[in-house]
Amino acid sequence: MQILYDYRDYSFPERTSLTIGNFDGLHLGHRQILDDVITTSRNTGTRSLLITFQPHPLEILNPEKAPSMITPGTEKTHLIENLGIDLLLVLRFDQTLSHLSGRCFVKEILSSALRMQHIFVGKNFVFGHQRSGDVNLLRQMAAELDFTVHVIPEIIIRGCRISSTWIRELIQTGRISQANRLLGRYYSLLGPVVSGEGIGRKLLFPTLNLAPANQVIPQSGVYVTLTAIEGQIYPSVSNVGRRPTVSGRNLTIETHVLDIEISSPPAQMELSFVHRLRSEQKFDSIQQLKSQIQMDCQQTRLFFRRLERFHGQQSRPLSRIQMSSGGPVKAGPPD
Repeated sequence: MQILYDYRDYSFPERTSLTIGNFDGLHLGHRQILDDVITTSRNTGTRSLLITFQPHPLEILNPEKAPSMITPGTEKTHLIENLGIDLLLVLRFDQTLSHLSGRCFVKEILSSALRMQHIFVGKNFVFGHQRSGDVNLLRQMAAELDFTVHVIPEIIIRGCRISSTWIRELIQTGRISQANRLLGRYYSLLGPVVSGEGIGRKLLFPTLNLAPANQVIPQSGVYVTLTAIEGQIYPSVSNVGRRPTVSGRNLTIETHVLDIEISSPPAQMELSFVHRLRSEQKFDSIQQLKSQIQMDCQQTRLFFRRLERFHGQQSRPLSRIQMSSGGPVKAGPPD
């Protein structure tokens, strides 16, 4: 996959089959659109093209309403590449682009510069200054500029349309298994490992402390997780919260990797949330907390044993990193 950062850099002789959007999370609805784009490009001899924006348009238009990301830019790029898109155009969203009318965006960028032959959008797609562009405008301009508009039906699960907004809500309210189903993979956080206060190693269990940047944080609680470190993936149990038993104040994401000893903390790690075990709670003593963590670890081991029996010998991708063939557990689809 080739990545462009300026639409004027498109210099191929072929016309394009394209789609436009933020594609945060790259969920099952997004993948349906991209599958259609790729199939059409192969059938028509065009180049498949995905256009997205950096930063998120709301960071420029209404910063207070700009959402935290489900999927960081590097992760999203990797997922898109794995789907087989020919070209990814990352447009810088700034004041100049935000003031371009819908008609000018179609004529100058999509048609003239990117040589669009097919465009795939949802029925509620809007674009351009003051949302002046929509599906009706695209259909009006299609004959004039010789392109075809494809409106993709919504994907409905349990009566609700799959959307990045819905998935954010599910993650933030702890419904991680449902979020995973809509994503088609485990939800993960990626970031540096930072130093904690050392309470876990001294009094409880050694933990790795993750500091993700601008990602959606799951609701406080204890989770069955998978921890990816330097290409290896390990079963783990993670606590998201403020550690009320030890009078913690700041929100932390602490992970205990099961049954291995990590001599020195890695620079970064990826943490994938598989299942929510329980809410965070305050215990009367450190010993009670330690006993509960031991039970959490046992429940996590049991969970993975059941998961491995269910999936048998199947080995599937976990976010950016493949499961090691010799690893202690095989990743599968969300439970």
